[in-house]
Amino acid sequence: MPGIGGDQEALGVDELEIIGWGRTADGDDAWVLRRNRDGGDTAREAEVMARLARQGYPVPAVLRAEGPDLVMERLAGPSLLDALLAGAYEPEPAGLLIAELLAGLHALPGSPPAHLDLHPGNVLLPAGRGPVVIDWETAEEGHPPGLDHAMSALLLAEVAVSPAPYAPGARAGLAALLAASKAPVLPHVGEARARRAANPCLTDEEAAALGAAADLVTELAAPREA
Repeated sequence: MPGIGGDQEALGVDELEIIGWGRTADGDDAWVLRRNRDGGDTAREAEVMARLARQGYPVPAVLRAEGPDLVMERLAGPSLLDALLAGAYEPEPAGLLIAELLAGLHALPGSPPAHLDLHPGNVLLPAGRGPVVIDWETAEEGHPPGLDHAMSALLLAEVAVSPAPYAPGARAGLAALLAASKAPVLPHVGEARARRAANPCLTDEEAAALGAAADLVTELAAPREA
């Protein structure tokens, strides 16, 4: 799928030095190569990103997708998660930003995909540009906006119920996200929990905390949706 994100000449894999797997990659000044660790095909993800870019949603430009390789725009700047940990971004505005990005996604015409994994680590803050949403591998069509909001809320809640020192900040961000969400979250908490439980990458500790995380989402969302 050469040139999916524009008319630039496609780059060969040998022109881009991979320095890691998953999201971490390296290349020239304009493009980076991401290679799926499991060898999964990136064509569907690239098509989703190209469609969203045409509709004006903030995603990286895609140059080429071939098998497990995805060549896309290099964006210089921290993730929202990095900015939070560095104290450059406060939890409440971060929660509001996640809610705004989800609302903008589901306001697109047609049948926009649900991201289903939108958390601070998947939002980049490049200098001189607004926030950009990355990592669309889990995106799926046919889901109500409320499930997308519930997935993001549950991801924040997992941190909020953890022993991590930044758990209180995660709870504050979660509360802000839920307060700003226009879509109903409560009807989708159960499905969000089931989806997270099916993630093979969860540790035993993370899986055991899902119940408390789901309860926290329900507790904070209930006053608004009652």
